Amino acid sequence: MQPPDLQQLNPILAVGFLAFILVRWRFHRSRLSLPPGPKPLPVIGNMHQLARTSYQWLQLQRWSAAYGPVMHLRVAGRPLVVLSTHAAAWDLLARRGARYSDRPRLVVAVELATRNLHGAMRPYDAAYRQTRKLQAPLLGPPAADRYRPVQELESRQLLVDLLGEYEREGETGQDFSPLVERTTGSIIYALLYGYRLKSGDDQALRDAHVVQDNFSRAAKTGAYLVDLFPVLNHLPRALAPWKAEADALFRIEADLHTANFQKGLASPGWNFTKQFSASCEASGVPTFQTAWSVGDTSLAGLDTSSIALEWFVVACVAHGKRFVAKAQQVLDEVVGRDRLPTFEDRPRLAYIDAVVQETLRWRLVSPGGIPHLTKQEDTYMGFRIPAGSVVLPNYWAITRDASVFGADPDSFVPERWLDADDSGSGGGITTPLKNLPQTGFGFGRRSCPGRHVALNGLFVVVAQLLWAFEIEAAPGKEVDDTDWVDGVLVKPKHFKAVFRPRGPWVRDVLSSQQRDGEDDLVALLDRVAVGSGGKS
Repeated sequence: MQPPDLQQLNPILAVGFLAFILVRWRFHRSRLSLPPGPKPLPVIGNMHQLARTSYQWLQLQRWSAAYGPVMHLRVAGRPLVVLSTHAAAWDLLARRGARYSDRPRLVVAVELATRNLHGAMRPYDAAYRQTRKLQAPLLGPPAADRYRPVQELESRQLLVDLLGEYEREGETGQDFSPLVERTTGSIIYALLYGYRLKSGDDQALRDAHVVQDNFSRAAKTGAYLVDLFPVLNHLPRALAPWKAEADALFRIEADLHTANFQKGLASPGWNFTKQFSASCEASGVPTFQTAWSVGDTSLAGLDTSSIALEWFVVACVAHGKRFVAKAQQVLDEVVGRDRLPTFEDRPRLAYIDAVVQETLRWRLVSPGGIPHLTKQEDTYMGFRIPAGSVVLPNYWAITRDASVFGADPDSFVPERWLDADDSGSGGGITTPLKNLPQTGFGFGRRSCPGRHVALNGLFVVVAQLLWAFEIEAAPGKEVDDTDWVDGVLVKPKHFKAVFRPRGPWVRDVLSSQQRDGEDDLVALLDRVAVGSGGKS
């Protein structure tokens, strides 16, 4: 008998060895336990515990104290993994973004009512990546800086409106929310469509809110049985009433975006719509989809920035003694009282940026986070994360992670965002936070593309409000900083505040700047066009 040829056996042995290692690895992986979490019931899992909770993000934070930074729940047969620390969210959603960038399936709100065109909740696919590619030149840091004159214009208008309200209402308090909403909405509509909004009750805002409210209702957990059991969507229309409802919602939103798109094309001067539709990336994309992409961008920023500014006012009223005087001292030293603060002052106004960052951390616009989906099994911290898991970053818990944000994370402390070079104490934190990605704008490949524009807008409005006004509660009215209106976006309950001018120089400066001819929107937009290489 001839002995076996060793050279022929070597490849066979190598393949066998690799197969053995793979089997052992899969066996070991399958034996890993799921992350800990509250005990589920058969069939419904933990749904009963979440459904009876008004502020689910608070309940999830309480559970994280008992079960740790990575928790596992079951909701109608689907695994739900909740992340409660910045490290866990960053490790999975950013560093492993290729695995965690998809979204859970929403049949009615996303597939039917928006035809998978909703920016925040659409699937992570080629069409999504193409849209982000279209948005990048218009929303990245260089572009965001070019929009600053428009943001300064609308911020000045807010000061004028608040001053007029104070002179009419006096110390009784001003209904500031519509004025703030006009400001943030007008920035968006000026940039995207080339025209300003006159009031917080503008028809353009009312139409946009109808669309936003429709989506919020359709996307609410448990709103439609078909979202829990997607197989039901194969039923004929006669047995699937949600299909007709979704078609109606689609037509309402499509009509809104198409009408605004046509307004943008017809407006004088540069705007998003014109440059977006003329870009090389948009070539070959149906006009309808381009209009929807622009419109979806407008909806994404409408409520978020105005709610953030409302929470800033709450912080001034409820915690102003902690930071307002210091912020105003910095503004007086850097800016003085003969002009408004501008973006040119920003390098020396680190404390104002810290106030903005702390507002977004202290009261998140969407504290419950936006769910991700992983289509493949993964492991983390010795636990198994099953394929098909909904992975939820609980922003509320993440921004109260003491290992990152220091002691007493529920307090409003702008200094936690500063280091010694910024004349701040650091808030007791060993690592400065000023370069930390802002949690409220998402993680990884699903982070908000408009975050740079939003942060710029918040900076200039906050700086100018603090420069111009003492902000207090209306007489006899206390403001509870935990009095929330629950929803996908969480805002403070309606209240009035007194915006008292810090001195007669406020009116003098505003009057002089209104006469300087810089309020011509078309001229400002044409300056944007020159910087962007676009043509009006």
